[in-house]
Amino acid sequence: MKKKYGLFKVLTVLLLIVVVLTYCVKGRQDAISRLALGDVFFNYLQSFYYFFDTAIFIFVVGGFYGLLNKIPGYKKLVNNIADKVSSKSKLFVIIMTIVFALVSSLTGLNVLLLIFVPFVVSIILLLGYDKLVALSSTIGGVLVGLIGGIFLTFKDATSQYAVAYTTFDKLVGLDSHWDTLVPRILLLVVALGLLVFYIVSHIKKTDNEEVSYDLTKEDNLYIEEKISTSKKVNTEEGKVRAWPVAVVMGILIVLLILGYLPWVDLFGVSIFNDFHTWLTELKVGEYVVFTNLISSSFGAFGTWANLGNYMMAVILMVVFAVILQLGYRVKFEDAMEGFISGMKKMVPAAMLAILAYSVLVCVYNNGFIETIIVNASEKFGDNAIIHSLITMMGSVFNIDLYYTTAGVFSVIVSNLTENANLSVYALMFQSLYGLVQLVGPTSILLIVGLSYLEVPYKTWLKYIWRFIVSLLIVILLILMIVSLL
Repeated sequence: MKKKYGLFKVLTVLLLIVVVLTYCVKGRQDAISRLALGDVFFNYLQSFYYFFDTAIFIFVVGGFYGLLNKIPGYKKLVNNIADKVSSKSKLFVIIMTIVFALVSSLTGLNVLLLIFVPFVVSIILLLGYDKLVALSSTIGGVLVGLIGGIFLTFKDATSQYAVAYTTFDKLVGLDSHWDTLVPRILLLVVALGLLVFYIVSHIKKTDNEEVSYDLTKEDNLYIEEKISTSKKVNTEEGKVRAWPVAVVMGILIVLLILGYLPWVDLFGVSIFNDFHTWLTELKVGEYVVFTNLISSSFGAFGTWANLGNYMMAVILMVVFAVILQLGYRVKFEDAMEGFISGMKKMVPAAMLAILAYSVLVCVYNNGFIETIIVNASEKFGDNAIIHSLITMMGSVFNIDLYYTTAGVFSVIVSNLTENANLSVYALMFQSLYGLVQLVGPTSILLIVGLSYLEVPYKTWLKYIWRFIVSLLIVILLILMIVSLL
């Protein structure tokens, strides 16, 4: 029981540290602005409002797979894939790690890729590997892709209500997004190679019983319930076709990439905007077809994040869940039972995510990190090492990429001198932010992964720390090389 609340304790301690810091460091108003314990609780409640879409997204991911658990075609698909790759299971794990990293790096979807994590985790566990392998090859792959993100974009941090998207290169004033392309590719390749090496090493050690981690295998773990039933394919289930589920998964990832990748801001591609304008203005006589029949709220491909970070993904999951339920003729009562059951499994993850966001709200509203950055800049100047430490601290406290950029990176950049190597700072922030997400207790991806698989945070740290240290050394070396060029 204690292990389940390990991450809760860590986040609670982190909140208390924030409270103490507000008593010691001046806030945004250049004065001590103490954070009362009652305000911490109020900020937790506020976080539900500010980050409601994130909580809904986490719940619906659980509900989506809860419903899939009622569909024999999904069980058959998972079982068939596991059977076909069983002779080359280690290669499958490596390929999945690479796929998650590449998709993350090339699309910047990151958190949205959680939609596909339970599917791949099911197969990896069914192949006989432990939860740490499943977690590091999926969540780990996504975050390595973030570290070496080639097309990583975010809302322009110069305005809270901006709808334009930018990159770290553009934010620091570099002429082109391509200025740091080679170092980012190098980061991606080396980080991915290190991750694969550590996963394979762990597999070998567990096979040889050289390492042992205390990972529970409780009967109520949702993913293991699904795996156990996927092995029992009776005569009637054997006739069920699995390809419709595979097609739905394929269409889902394509739509997410098309919808969330900012085509105009990143590539200058306006074809989707032009098509959306034509479609929404299409009339039959005086009747506006698309707007009246479907909705005026659906944005063009490339603008879905402006509708709420995850709401279009939520809508897609619900729509495809209904299509699969009807296609496989699953009773409505069974489908709802599965969906609700899956959502219940995500309650701890969602509550911990909101607790992590409450850390962000407390820190961002107070602004003491800005004071730390200004004081450090005045005392040490353009010291990349000091700013790296502040970046990692800020990444733990601020969680969300936009708020970390607005509250940490933008402040660092604004205090740099004209002689600062902007390429180094763009790479530094992206890589160190991603590194912190691999191990930080406030990382949303990590919170959901650990909670979903019931892996204690302490166990994850014991498993991943050598990889983190190795990757940190690699990042610092690459930053040194870039600074010398």
